[in-house]
Amino acid sequence: MLTTTAVIVPFGRPQGEAGEIREGVWQKLRAEWERTGCNLIVSADPQFRVRGKFSVSRAINSAVKHAPPEFDRFVCFGADMFPSLPTVEWAAAELDTEPWTLLFDRGASVSEAGTKGWVVAGHEFDHAEPEVFQSPCVGPIAFTRQAFERVGGFDERYQGWAYEDVDFWYRLQRDTPRTKPQAYPGTALIQLWHPQDHHDLTSENPNVRLFSATW
Repeated sequence: MLTTTAVIVPFGRPQGEAGEIREGVWQKLRAEWERTGCNLIVSADPQFRVRGKFSVSRAINSAVKHAPPEFDRFVCFGADMFPSLPTVEWAAAELDTEPWTLLFDRGASVSEAGTKGWVVAGHEFDHAEPEVFQSPCVGPIAFTRQAFERVGGFDERYQGWAYEDVDFWYRLQRDTPRTKPQAYPGTALIQLWHPQDHHDLTSENPNVRLFSATW
């Protein structure tokens, strides 16, 4: 077990059928996380019920704030991402000498049919389909508590999700830069399908406008 490292997974269940599917996906993934022996923090947005929209920024900030003090490093995964203990172990070692690190430079997906087959029908997990990107993914990230506090955590002005992770990464690079070039452990990010209720990255999205105005 990684005694000073906690894995943070933000999760909030939307209403309706989409919520049921996301809940099913997360429960299967949570069981996989528990098998790894990692210290898992499932982070809720403390204002989710009042605002009606889940905020990744508020959820992660709350998780770090309330984590026991012995946890001095954190690894963030999404609730639709398959656990990877080798990636967590690599990140924990990387944080021995670096303030933060990205986790993946390539990734693959599981289709709607494959996801539902595993979650609903109880089929064996069929590994991801061919790689869908070959570039860094900013959402899954690891950081020390000191680096997190130095940049002020995630910016809670970002609504829901989108660009809050890029903004956080930009501030890490600016305010607490790495001492050596970014490396990757060689594992691929595997994401399961789930209904998308907010993936508009046009200028109509307030997060896009906020990011553009900030950077």
